[in-house]
Amino acid sequence: MTDLASIAIGFIFGILASGIAAWIYDKGTKPLLQILLDDSHRAKGQIQGQAPHEFYHLKVRNVSPHWPVPGRRPALACKATIEVFDLNESRVIPDAITVRWPSKPEPLLPAPYAGRLTNIFDPTRSVYAQSIDVYSHEDQRLNVAIKYEGSQDCHIFSNESYRYPMWQNPAWRLGNGTYKLKITLYYERGAREFDFTLLNTGITLDDLSIEL
Repeated sequence: MTDLASIAIGFIFGILASGIAAWIYDKGTKPLLQILLDDSHRAKGQIQGQAPHEFYHLKVRNVSPHWPVPGRRPALACKATIEVFDLNESRVIPDAITVRWPSKPEPLLPAPYAGRLTNIFDPTRSVYAQSIDVYSHEDQRLNVAIKYEGSQDCHIFSNESYRYPMWQNPAWRLGNGTYKLKITLYYERGAREFDFTLLNTGITLDDLSIEL
């Protein structure tokens, strides 16, 4: 084999090795999201004159890569939807609901009304709150439902909930029962689906739970 041929073969193998290494590194650093239970966090509140309420969440994590990859790229502009089914796999709510990320500002705009300052629903802010960047060092919560103490019902909660009194969209009402949730994340990797069970079994805030 001539020196020129050896150089050419070495050059080709070098390009192939570099390409394989780049592919492995790209695959290892791509964002990889999981949805986890959020049992340690309870977001309770109370509107003046109303019963106490609680927002129920799940959390999204950009999981750590395998050694020796140092870290994953952030999942930029991540969006998610919630679909609700009964135990027979029939839809309880006809359409998928776009998730609200509670770390984003509320979709409200201060405006004067009847001589005082009030908040009105702002569609632009609502759209802005539909996506978020998920980094490896920080989990992000997503809203699932809201329930008021003393009520048998709960409601799926999202940005559109701000259009309704007490954040309760009648079309998203869930009575006592067990429901299947399908939550889909959309980000650079494509789409990943996760299944959870929502149990609404009574009238107290402790009677609503989300399980795997």
